[in-house]
Amino acid sequence: MKMTARALRAREDKILGALEHSPGDNTFRGRLYRDGVPTPASYLKQRVRVLFVFREPNMRGKPYALDMRDQVRDEKFRPCIAGEREDRSNRGWWNDKVGLFAHAAASALDGEPEPASFKRFQSVMADGKWNHEVVNRFAYIQIKKVGGGGTSDASKICEHAERYAQTLKDQISLYRPHIVIGCGLGRSSPANLLHEHVFVKEGASRKARTGAMWWQWSAASRPQALLREYHPSVRNVPRADVYRDVWSSVREIANKVRMSR
Repeated sequence: MKMTARALRAREDKILGALEHSPGDNTFRGRLYRDGVPTPASYLKQRVRVLFVFREPNMRGKPYALDMRDQVRDEKFRPCIAGEREDRSNRGWWNDKVGLFAHAAASALDGEPEPASFKRFQSVMADGKWNHEVVNRFAYIQIKKVGGGGTSDASKICEHAERYAQTLKDQISLYRPHIVIGCGLGRSSPANLLHEHVFVKEGASRKARTGAMWWQWSAASRPQALLREYHPSVRNVPRADVYRDVWSSVREIANKVRMSR
């Protein structure tokens, strides 16, 4: 039976609620970062569904409860904290950094040439506008669903990936993405952690022309591909190069598994 937006949200809330109120585990009590699919209706209608996976939300070392889905649905990506919307710049995390990745992935899947699509992204940012529509096409989860600081603790990210692997499995099983993009390299790479703790079937490892590592499963599998990419806040790499890397990797994967237009 085809999944409805209402059914997806209900099952998502059940998964997250069980995590927050797990007997004998107060890790997430009152400070769970509720992630997932911001706009189920938009996500479910995508011909190619993409899930981005990050390490942990940056809450400046003071974790608190936040519904990311509500924040991304807001027209200016403003989080709701203590009942009030907190202003965010259009150069913030969701619009600028995640927005770049979402824009690149969407353009690659839609068949828009990379130079033109990057120029369009630059124009949006220069005009002080918002990437609301494209960001809401996709899904987003964190390996560690309790906020951390500006610099992630790799050992804690790895611990959460192993300890709460079932929650990650449940979310990915619910969302049934065609492509999962793990954002971040190094020891706590989300793609590596998912491959180790979540995806029990050994995927065929590939290397994209960009040099990015990815894994492929059969056409009937969900996901069909897992890509290891830069983190949106990567330093010392020009933004044009990051955009081109994401666009090129997604385009190549989509072509190889016959998902692109």
